[in-house]
This record gives sequence, C-alpha cells and structure tokens, in this order.
Amino acid sequence: MPGRENKMTKEELRVGICDDKAEDTDLIEAALHRALKKAGFPVRLICHKFMDGESMYEACGTKTFHLLLLDIEMPGLDGFELASRLRTLKSRAHVVFVSAHDSFVFNSFAFTPLWYVRKGTLDHDMYRAVRMYFRETAFTRVSYRLENGFGIHNLRICDIVYVEGGGHSLTIQMTNGDRLGKYGSLKAMEEELAGHHFLRIHKSFLVNQRHIKEVGKREVYLLDGRTLEMGRDRRAAIRKAMLQYEGERHGD
Repeated sequence: MPGRENKMTKEELRVGICDDKAEDTDLIEAALHRALKKAGFPVRLICHKFMDGESMYEACGTKTFHLLLLDIEMPGLDGFELASRLRTLKSRAHVVFVSAHDSFVFNSFAFTPLWYVRKGTLDHDMYRAVRMYFRETAFTRVSYRLENGFGIHNLRICDIVYVEGGGHSLTIQMTNGDRLGKYGSLKAMEEELAGHHFLRIHKSFLVNQRHIKEVGKREVYLLDGRTLEMGRDRRAAIRKAMLQYEGERHGD
C-alpha cells in the first residue's frame, strides 16, 4: 500500500509549544502545520503543549524534542528564563521565541534562538522559522580519516562549528568537541556548504555563522570561547554578512 509506506518513511518532528494561553498554543500549532505544508516538508508532526515553563522544563528532562516554541511573556518561568535553564539540560532542541511584541527581539539574541515569531504575523514568521529549521538541520555526508582506514559519517550542518584547511587536508570542528579529518580543499568544502551560512573568514577557516559571537578587528570570537584569526581584508565583508544573517534570523 503506497500510502502506508509513505507514512512510515516520514521523519518525526517532535515539537514542544509553551504558552500560558491555551488558545495561543492552538494557534501556534495550527500555524506550524500550515507552514510545514506550505514548505513541502514531509514530516510526521508530534506536538506537546504546555501551559507554563516549569512543566516544559520537566518534560525536556525526559522527552526528546527537535523544536521548542516558547512564548516570552509567561507568569513564573518566562520564555527567556526557560531557554536559559534548558541549556543546563544540554538539550539539542532548537528554540524559537514567540511574542506579541517586536521589542523583545533584540533581548532574545543572547539566547541564540533559531528564529523569532511575532504573533501579529504568525503565518509569515512561522514559515520562515520552519525553513530555517530544515536548513540548519540539514545533513552533509563526509568521508573522514580514521586510524586504520576511512569512515563515512552524516554530519548535521548546524553542529559544524568551523572547517580548517591546510594543504590537501581539512579538519572539521564539531560542537561536541570532535575533530574530524578529511582530504580535500577548503574551496570545495565551501562550495558544498553554500547556502548554509558559512563564512570564509581566512584562507584557512570556513566558519558556521550560527556559532559566531562577535567580529573583532583581526579575529572572530565564537560562542564556545574559541578565537579564530580573520583575514585583514575580510573584516568589512564579514561584518556585513553577519548583520544580514542576524536580520534574516530574526525576521527583519
């Protein structure tokens, strides 16, 4: 039965929605369904709805979520505080803030959310958030060196912090601390990752914009505390690219 086979092969998208207003959780879920349909992503959506931050925090300790949609203004544990506490759980879920107020968008930057959804433009922003989620969680297949041969590994692009090139070999730095080596050129890797927000900050470094904290005078500071050298003639272009990236991420 073709219909049944297609259903079984759909990837699960496990989403947590937290808002202190029940009608808003329903509106957010409906907007998410519409966004997925419009974007054409064949996933089986599983939604869990929460009325307060505490109950979502407890659930995140026992359940796996891929995406968390958090209202910012809630009594008790608000969206920002909830996002901060979720970091202690080392959750790999992507956070999207939802708010009726545009003014919170700049305060949200400190929590590096995937996107910011405004309730006044719910369908428009949710569609962009969904597209960003699937772009960020895309996979790239990498053949990398092992001590006794080679291995094939599918890497989540959002988990690649940067790629360092030297000669005919590359080192891929991952968010979990792994460093994977592979043969190839940085130019070829840059072409492979085109469209996924990677910046060539130096002849030897290709960096995932998601993991850039700040652009200095001669270096780029990463969210994990690392500092990478930046090409002298690249600073203006890199700063411009980061401003554009932040604007895209937060719906400006």
